[in-house]
Amino acid sequence: MLNDIISNYALSELLEVEGNSLAIADKDGNILWCNKSFKEDSGFAKIKGRSFYALFSLPDDGDPSTLEKKKPLNITLPTLQDLSIYPLVKKNRLDGYFLRIFPTHIKRYLREQHENVIQRNIEFQKELHDIFSLLVKENSLTVLSEEILMRCKKLTESKSGLIVFYEEDKKYEILFDKTNDQIPNKPEVEQELKSSFSFITKWLTVNKKPLIITTTPNSIGFNLTHVLQSDYLLISPCFIQNKLLAAVILGKKDNKFSHHEMDNIEQLTSLFAFTISSIKVRELNAEIEKKLLQGQRLEIIGKLSSGMAHDFNNLLSSIFGSLILLKKRVPQAENITRMIDNIENCAVRARDLTKGLLSFGKPTTKQKELIKSNLLIAELSKVINQTFPKELTFESNSEEKINNILGNPTEIYQILLNLCVNAKEAIRGAGKITLSAKNVVVNHKNISNFPWLDKGKYVCFSVADTGEGISEENIRKIFDPYFSTKKKDTGSGLGLYVTYGIIKAHKGHVDVTSKLNEGTTFNVYIPVYEPVSQETISEPSEKIILLADDEIMLRDLLAELLESSGFNVIGVTSGAEVLKVLTEEMKVDLLIIDYNMPGMNGLECVEQIRKLNYKMPIILSTGSLSVEASSDVKKVGVTSLVTKPYEFDTMLSTIRSFI
Repeated sequence: MLNDIISNYALSELLEVEGNSLAIADKDGNILWCNKSFKEDSGFAKIKGRSFYALFSLPDDGDPSTLEKKKPLNITLPTLQDLSIYPLVKKNRLDGYFLRIFPTHIKRYLREQHENVIQRNIEFQKELHDIFSLLVKENSLTVLSEEILMRCKKLTESKSGLIVFYEEDKKYEILFDKTNDQIPNKPEVEQELKSSFSFITKWLTVNKKPLIITTTPNSIGFNLTHVLQSDYLLISPCFIQNKLLAAVILGKKDNKFSHHEMDNIEQLTSLFAFTISSIKVRELNAEIEKKLLQGQRLEIIGKLSSGMAHDFNNLLSSIFGSLILLKKRVPQAENITRMIDNIENCAVRARDLTKGLLSFGKPTTKQKELIKSNLLIAELSKVINQTFPKELTFESNSEEKINNILGNPTEIYQILLNLCVNAKEAIRGAGKITLSAKNVVVNHKNISNFPWLDKGKYVCFSVADTGEGISEENIRKIFDPYFSTKKKDTGSGLGLYVTYGIIKAHKGHVDVTSKLNEGTTFNVYIPVYEPVSQETISEPSEKIILLADDEIMLRDLLAELLESSGFNVIGVTSGAEVLKVLTEEMKVDLLIIDYNMPGMNGLECVEQIRKLNYKMPIILSTGSLSVEASSDVKKVGVTSLVTKPYEFDTMLSTIRSFI
């Protein structure tokens, strides 16, 4: 019978364990077998064959009917030891009882273990509370990371700890514990992490749970235990929406990580993953807000500049036109020619200055060409190597197959050279400048990293230096007009406000990152060239021009110049007069209409002309950059747009291309 009970309930292995006080009784309570420890702990000289009902004083609820319900009965013996009686029941049939006495030292150990678990849970809840409180008031990811790492070490009693952050392009950033530095060989640790962490990353991505690494040879991450001088490593991943953001690594010398410790660390790393994501979103929102404020400031300044554009450019147009007539009519005396040339040179400088100021924050309409990015970088690198001081180290890094861009090659060259000049002037003594170019594709997966760009393909030109850096206060002002941190006698090249305007004119974006005493990086994003089909324009053959401009002096001057070139000109001063001339069946082959006229502006006038089904070419003249950037220019039917102050030769060639 005893053997049947042992066999049916698989008690053989349990009975062989030394130190346990065990006994087996039949269904009537008679003890069939007991070991020496049970006999000693029970305090009876003879036990076998006697009923445990008689041996031990059972409580009122300790009758057989209670024991037959599969519920163990626990009683305290006079020796202050605990006796547990377990009914052995199969298929509602009672076969016997299993008895166990817990000695005082085991009872005390279990109680201490229980109290220890409770205490650890209390400590863990306190750590969680402290972290949540810190999250509310702290915005620095570095500070929060150090706090969480310190608490992870404290909860697991680990010797060492570090955090590996996952960056773009499969790069890692490592944060070592600073509170109790137990990792003396940090360069060796960094090198080992770079070489072996890709395999660990793959394991974490597949299993999505903590990884335990031991000193077992040839196991995953085995070399890490050596460089971190630990017998056991716990690597707990930080996931958000299946994206691995970081991994917390803890090291112990002798003791293993318990299941309780692993559960606590897993909860902390889940909270840490949320922390990383939250701070990155917060930083991204702050960056977008800063860009929006900067864009609004630039837009206001651009509008103020455009307000002066019309009148100022009309004056310059009159000056250029008058100069052309003077050259034709005055005697070719040397002193007169020299004065006329001087006036013309000053007017040209005034025109270029106006264009530079008006390009701030606004796109400009200029002839664009196909630019081979790799040739541009090579040409610029050659100039820098020949002209920059030899104590500066210049490095050029570019991908092999850089996409082409469409733009003004002189302007793109100018802004990159200007950024390199600024980098040179930011370095005192020896230093390094890096010019690079790479292809960037912005899509739905990574657009959160480029919130200021539309989806598409770009070439990213980067200029990085190891100079003094720019303070947070100044970095918000660097694109403002006339702002500079240079001394008055050291200024050179384009201002960054003009650089900003040129980049915007190419539908690009410039981004800057900087740290004081570490250096600055400018990233310029220009859209990749993608050819589109262009419409062909038919060429009329007549030479009657209707000229509309409310500036009488400028209108008459341009009319005189056109008539001297063989055209017949009809001059009017408003959009209403334009419509009147056309509806009186005057045959006109080309119209030149100024945008800023009283009553009906130029665009509204063109729109009315097209509604009347007139098909002749229409040239719109304007001194406002906002009109150039407007999509309504082509939409209403403007054939060509000429910017004031225009050169007469440019206007003449434009007219002849149509008639």
